[in-house]
Amino acid sequence: MKHGGVEWGKEPEKIEDFSVNLNPLGTLPRIRELIEEGVKKRVYEYYPPQNYRKLKEFIAELYDVDEELIGVFNGSSEAIKLLDKKCFVPEPNFSEYPRAKSYLAIEKENEFEYHLQGDCVITSNPVNPTGSYIKEKEILDFLSSGRELILDESFADISLISSSIKYTKDFDNILVISSFTKSLSIPGLRLGFTVGKYSKRIEEKAPPWRINSLVYYVFVNLDPKEVREFFRKSREAVKRLIEELKTTRVKFKVYNTVAPYFLAEFPIPSSEVNKILRQYRFQIRDSEGFIGLRITHGRISLRNNIEELITLLNEIL
Repeated sequence: MKHGGVEWGKEPEKIEDFSVNLNPLGTLPRIRELIEEGVKKRVYEYYPPQNYRKLKEFIAELYDVDEELIGVFNGSSEAIKLLDKKCFVPEPNFSEYPRAKSYLAIEKENEFEYHLQGDCVITSNPVNPTGSYIKEKEILDFLSSGRELILDESFADISLISSSIKYTKDFDNILVISSFTKSLSIPGLRLGFTVGKYSKRIEEKAPPWRINSLVYYVFVNLDPKEVREFFRKSREAVKRLIEELKTTRVKFKVYNTVAPYFLAEFPIPSSEVNKILRQYRFQIRDSEGFIGLRITHGRISLRNNIEELITLLNEIL
């Protein structure tokens, strides 16, 4: 399992999928309405605008940043693939970053501690898959030293950390990469974005019409205030789930987290755990592809029915 999710052909398999880290509140209802509206208006019969100006205006208002700092892409993965330099990556971390060198985070009793090393660092924040985060003071000190930082904040909108997008106003040496995949539970609607002076350079290498017309229609008609309020409620939901997890009896190790997922360690390889779970139509993310994780590690998303999964895990372990 290189990434989370369920492989499907003509239609998705019905499974309780804890391998993907989506918003526990699900999809914003207004998005479903706009999808139906866009299909009725047959917006798919039109090319989207090539400059994506209205789309950037939406993102700029949502995050209170200058529109000129924003780039839009077919998911954050496209932005990552278009990066033209390799940097240091603290591990464990997302597998798709262009690495010049990997170095290990410090594993403590129930968390991984991450630090920024080298002249250029790429990392997720909060960190995928461990649920840890880079302390804000360390980010500021790193930027103030003039070194380059690329932060993937794909989970930040629904996590218990402060976004670093605000630093793009004062520092030219930071690029924030993000998407709405996780925060709005829409992995099938591909929309990623970057914030920072480096955005224009990346967009120059991106293909035209990379955002389809239906996605464009949905987002230019969303109210940023409604999305911001949805994110606030989502963070409250994630905080509640994390607190409940801390008091739940488990037969495996649980690491501290600030994210809508957590790292676990089992007495057997997580791939073997998954084989058993799939018999019950459940799935988690095993450790494949993550540098620095043991084969007994696994990542589990925090969904509202997490107790159901934990009960099953306690029975089979």
